[in-house]
Amino acid sequence: MKKTKYIFRIVLLVASVTWLLNSCDKIDEPYVIKKEVIDTAQCPVPDFPAVTNPVKRVLLEDYTGHTCVNCPRAAVTARELMEQYGEQLVVIAVHAGYFAKPLAAPFDYDFRTPAGTSWDDFFGIGDVGNPNGMVNRVGYPAQHILSPSAWGNAVANAVTAAPLAELQMISEYDETSSKLCVHTKTTFLQNITNRELKLSVVIVEDSIVQAQKNNDAQVGLTPQINDYVHMHVLRGAVNSAWGEKILEKGTVSGDPVIKSYQTKLEGFNIYEMEPDHCRVIAFIYDGETYEVLQVTESRLVE
Repeated sequence: MKKTKYIFRIVLLVASVTWLLNSCDKIDEPYVIKKEVIDTAQCPVPDFPAVTNPVKRVLLEDYTGHTCVNCPRAAVTARELMEQYGEQLVVIAVHAGYFAKPLAAPFDYDFRTPAGTSWDDFFGIGDVGNPNGMVNRVGYPAQHILSPSAWGNAVANAVTAAPLAELQMISEYDETSSKLCVHTKTTFLQNITNRELKLSVVIVEDSIVQAQKNNDAQVGLTPQINDYVHMHVLRGAVNSAWGEKILEKGTVSGDPVIKSYQTKLEGFNIYEMEPDHCRVIAFIYDGETYEVLQVTESRLVE
């Protein structure tokens, strides 16, 4: 009798574990996104131009939300910094946290993404509030969250650093099939040892016209702008929220590293995207400190 009860408990335990594992595979809306497919045969690697004049480029992540009344002013700050630094500054607007939650119309649009939510949960920016952001994710875990007033100094400090690597990217988009091929090439400019480096590839979209709350009359109508133009909106990650390793810890950087990805723009996000308004952004970061070391971007349609 005891043996029978013991076997029954084992069967029940296995069934429970199986149910839990299967239940974890389900991701509720809005986290509906097409998984990336890596296929170099369908995406032949092109010839990259020679690296002749590498420069340090900086990533500014603006954590925002459409019900955040101070966020439009922060977006202006980001735009002004882009005008100042040109191609040396890349911006991603990450809609995550309390102020990104959909409400009743006209705030029923859902800008959130699995990648953005994962970043926000990890870096804790939504817990502090919006608008806030990070510049190259420098300072983690205690001093990485920056208010918009601090973005300028952080960017100025970051662009002066000598780049450890050059990151090149070529994206090829087929409008007929909606197929997107992304190729990156990392060329190490200095010997890098005992560091784990990762590569993240994401898609952002400009010119999404949706409602936005606002309390700054110099930016637009208050208390809300019904036809606000959202820029640099994170639409999702091509190679998962945290990317993939391109340099193992304990090894020494050597030959360039080329990575290729294939996905379909149709079905990539819960909303249909305009290819003309989309850009691919790739960045290299330290797998332990999370500091972004280099970043680049390219348009889907030139």
